[in-house]
Amino acid sequence: MQLRPSLWHGNETVASSIREIVFGAEDGAVQNMALIAGMVGAGLSNRVIVIAGLINAIAGVLSMSMGAYLSSKAERDALLANVDPATVTPRAFSPGRDATVMAIAYAAGAMVPILPFLLGFIEPHLAMQIAIVATGITLFALGAGKAIVSHQNIVRSGLEMLLLAAAAGFAGYIIGVAIGAVFGIAG
Repeated sequence: MQLRPSLWHGNETVASSIREIVFGAEDGAVQNMALIAGMVGAGLSNRVIVIAGLINAIAGVLSMSMGAYLSSKAERDALLANVDPATVTPRAFSPGRDATVMAIAYAAGAMVPILPFLLGFIEPHLAMQIAIVATGITLFALGAGKAIVSHQNIVRSGLEMLLLAAAAGFAGYIIGVAIGAVFGIAG
């Protein structure tokens, strides 16, 4: 089977950053959705959910971008230590670019499940339903985008991302319900 060039064919920046885009956006969306689901399960207010979600997003951006920078630098250094440096293209590794792309992707993903809770007039369970749908659409689209860049099956890739994320979100909600019950917080 011969693969067609993707919509991103020839765009080195997107192709070389796909790891950070997928990892950052998926992790931001899933981690914050799982946290938010747990807080809704524990019966917390929209205000508390928004504050905790924003703190989690900021901490995640810092942590993930530092991790991307350090791991990209380590990978580059290890490669250069074991091959002829003249054979490595200058754009092969860019720790600064990797960190920046990771930060932007994580922040974008992390904001998706928070947005419905910013509408203070929506009760937490309804806001969570909206967040689940918005996050699901975002994750499916992210998987589909990855498939376009990598010439894979769009539906399979979108569903893979969506289903794995849904399992994490469901676990977060169940853990929140259990912790809320243990600490006597009415849900």
